[in-house]
Amino acid sequence: MRFITGLLLVAGLITAFAGQPVAIAHAQDQSAASAEALLDAAARQSAGIGSLSADFVQEKSMAVLTRPMTSQGYFCLRRGSQAAAAQARATRDVNGMESADSLLWAYTRPLASGFIYKDGRGALWEGKPESTRAANDREAVVITAIIKNILDWISIDPAALRATYRLERPQADKPTLLLHPLRQSFFARLEVTFADDLKSVRQLTFTERNGDAVRIVFSRTSVNQPLPAPCAVLGATGSGGQ
Repeated sequence: MRFITGLLLVAGLITAFAGQPVAIAHAQDQSAASAEALLDAAARQSAGIGSLSADFVQEKSMAVLTRPMTSQGYFCLRRGSQAAAAQARATRDVNGMESADSLLWAYTRPLASGFIYKDGRGALWEGKPESTRAANDREAVVITAIIKNILDWISIDPAALRATYRLERPQADKPTLLLHPLRQSFFARLEVTFADDLKSVRQLTFTERNGDAVRIVFSRTSVNQPLPAPCAVLGATGSGGQ
């Protein structure tokens, strides 16, 4: 149950102002324009990613808790070849996923567990990634939602994100976006901080309407390099560890 709760937290990755003074409206327009420029730049920098790996720390802050619930882990992504991706796009499943992509999301603390998406199917695991079990219908929906939201920030589609969120950029000199869902969502606000080179995401913070929040901080991010040894279950090669 704790693991499924963690999945649901990650899955959540996924107000108009009237009668405001002209100066505020102008500032909002400038923020939106700056936000769209940042989003477009990040999309250009992230294009062509074939593999990605990173460590992460996930914190869940709640008003009823004196300290955040903390989990640690790593994730690995291997994109399919261009030919495989083209074929996968022609045979997407009902959730729009492409079977050419493989992804491993692994919690190492407090409990070794996670999920894997490979060959068009998602599965859960405990202990080690090789020890998988088939996901039930509810878990499969959650896994698919997580993967979709992860891929949204790996292969960025600015038009799709603009259609989903209202964008702000709090500080013009910082690579951070605030995204407000245009439709009802589990989270009221999503904050995305990119790495300085805009090729990957450094931090995601999801804030609920009641003030509770989930923050995921990524480190040791590697782009288009051989995936490390813990990612071998995806069929990739490489050395090193997380």
